[in-house]
Amino acid sequence: MNYSLLLAGLAVAFFVLLLAAMQLGKWVAGRNEEKGASGVSIIEGSVFALLGLLVAFTFSGAAQRMADRRDLLVQEVNAIGTAWLRIDMVNAAEQPRLRDQFRRYVDERINYYRSVADVEQRDVVAGRVGALQKEIWGTSMQAARASLPPFAASYVGAVNEMFDVATSQTVAQKVHPPVATYAFLGFLTLVAAGLVGLNLGASKRGTLLHQVVYAVVMTAALYIIIDFEFPRIGTIRIDQSDALLLSQRQSMVDPDGGTR
Repeated sequence: MNYSLLLAGLAVAFFVLLLAAMQLGKWVAGRNEEKGASGVSIIEGSVFALLGLLVAFTFSGAAQRMADRRDLLVQEVNAIGTAWLRIDMVNAAEQPRLRDQFRRYVDERINYYRSVADVEQRDVVAGRVGALQKEIWGTSMQAARASLPPFAASYVGAVNEMFDVATSQTVAQKVHPPVATYAFLGFLTLVAAGLVGLNLGASKRGTLLHQVVYAVVMTAALYIIIDFEFPRIGTIRIDQSDALLLSQRQSMVDPDGGTR
């Protein structure tokens, strides 16, 4: 599924709904000629203030979560690189096997990031990553028992860090605000659009251009928020950060220069 097209289609549909809400507000204003209703401005001010706060908080939260996912990827690459270098500190007999396992592990981590948009495939790859982690851990324990304790502890600590960061990244990919948050934000935006229509109809001012500008601005704001929240399936992406992991994979060569 092309999620970029899906998100664009939803944005167009919401844009049309905003225009319809404003037209509905103008129609209601035309049928109701009462002026200066007590408390109306307070109600409208409260709605728009709540909308502004909710947009600000969701925008900031989505941007922060995207930055956190990018930072976690950098941490994961660093952890993999450290653990790879510390393979040299353990029993030499186990080093070739560990290096082969590490390369397969990084290949699966790359596949995981490429499959984030496909939930079923992502879970399949996550299962393979988990199996490789157990395999690496088993081999690491064998190597550690046959190595000097300080070196073994240093290596095992690096492997632990590599696995911990991978788990944090996997969890971060799935952490999003509840759907109810976005549903309420969309509902509140439509209510605000209706109030805009009421004011335009009551004042007999405002052109279609004003309505379009408001609808475009609000639609763009919600589009960017959702795009930030899912930075691997929309327009705003962090795929460029994957180049770090690919670079790390290319650097994972045997001491004699061989690689697989």
